[in-house]
Amino acid sequence: MKKQHTRTENDAIGNIEVPADAYYGSFTTRALKNFQISQATAPCSFKKALACVKYAAAQTNTDLKKLDSKLSKAIIAALREFIAGKFDHEYTIDIFQAGAGTPYNMNLNEIIANRANELLDSSSKKGSYKPINPNNHVNMAQSSNDVIPTALRIAVAWESEELQHEMKLFVASLRKKAKKFAHILKVGRTHLQDAVPVTLGQEFTSFAVAVEKDLQELKRATSLLYEIGLGGTALGTGINTHVQFQKLATRHLSKLTNLKLKPTKNLFETTSNMNPFASVSASMRNCAITMQRIAQDLKLLNMGPLGGIGEITLPEVEPGSSIMPGKVNPSVAECLQMIAFQVQGNDRSVELGVMHGQLELNVMTPLILKCLTENCQLLTNGFKMFREYCIDGIVANEKRCRELLEKSLCVATGLNPYLGYHTVAQLVNEALRRKTSLETLILEKKLMPSEKLRVILDPKNLTQPNVK
Repeated sequence: MKKQHTRTENDAIGNIEVPADAYYGSFTTRALKNFQISQATAPCSFKKALACVKYAAAQTNTDLKKLDSKLSKAIIAALREFIAGKFDHEYTIDIFQAGAGTPYNMNLNEIIANRANELLDSSSKKGSYKPINPNNHVNMAQSSNDVIPTALRIAVAWESEELQHEMKLFVASLRKKAKKFAHILKVGRTHLQDAVPVTLGQEFTSFAVAVEKDLQELKRATSLLYEIGLGGTALGTGINTHVQFQKLATRHLSKLTNLKLKPTKNLFETTSNMNPFASVSASMRNCAITMQRIAQDLKLLNMGPLGGIGEITLPEVEPGSSIMPGKVNPSVAECLQMIAFQVQGNDRSVELGVMHGQLELNVMTPLILKCLTENCQLLTNGFKMFREYCIDGIVANEKRCRELLEKSLCVATGLNPYLGYHTVAQLVNEALRRKTSLETLILEKKLMPSEKLRVILDPKNLTQPNVK
């Protein structure tokens, strides 16, 4: 094996060999060696968000005349390249890493320092860190303890916006189906047993309203992320920052991220308390629960095609069996259910991560980052898949709906105001035993005139308030 060329860097622990051509430095090298856990790395949204934080800090420190404008321009130019993805191959530390995300912070500091020095002087050697130093300049007026939670808030807010967009499209698709199916009468079921008549449109409308409510809760929870603690540095004291840094940095960052960010009134609280992430996670968990239920209901209504309920037909997306010819499974709904289960598991991890903040700091931000951004991506892609390959293509089997409704005795409840619960219960039992209809029994026993009975038992009248 060819020996890798290296350079020697020195840090607080001692000397370490760093790949000669790497833009990262000693801190990143140690982290890459220490944390070989999952092969999961930082999501793109977080990398961009963290770079925006550094960008805003450089602008602010220059405004406050704490950072030379020449150095600031080089740092910002390097950050723009990072945002464009030029150094993605240099930013690969495992997401399971040292607490508080310090490796992620220093990884970026080292890359930007080396690249900025190169931009200032093409002959600059990587690892020289002159004139720009990772800690003294790129990380000026910052700590991992304020920049990582801030970047995490931004990343999740961005991804939540994408999720919200997909949820809106999903609701629109459900409402379109609800309108199309509004006239189709069918058996409504409770406990998986025949209950009372409903319309297929009413079922789909209920799905749409449930997702709309989840969407509103997600919006509310996401708004909690706009309060940021940038400027708190290590513990919330703001040590090593200018008195105007927090306000100006937040203003710059709002413009860079296109988010309505606001500086927190208590920097200690945003450093130690990660409850907003728990709120966002819980709202996503509820989205997953709703989607799981809808997927399950559609699978039941689709069951068949000949031996089950079969009131709707889901789109055929792939063959369903390696041994049973012609079999087609509800594959998209099944995938959605697996997504829902994973989201709920990740939510539990976020809950534990938020819970285990200690004293002035919560060090579990990398875990929270992984689980929350993964949930955003899973749900965003899941809603899109479910809409495009399932909901949009659902076909109502109107003939089957009518057949099952006519066979059912679910219209019986509509007789209660006229004949009383006990009498109707006896009629239902007798109808089941004799395998005849309620209408036949009632007319046979002369309990009600036929014209009145037909009006009462008309399923259309039983899908809404009907007592006159």
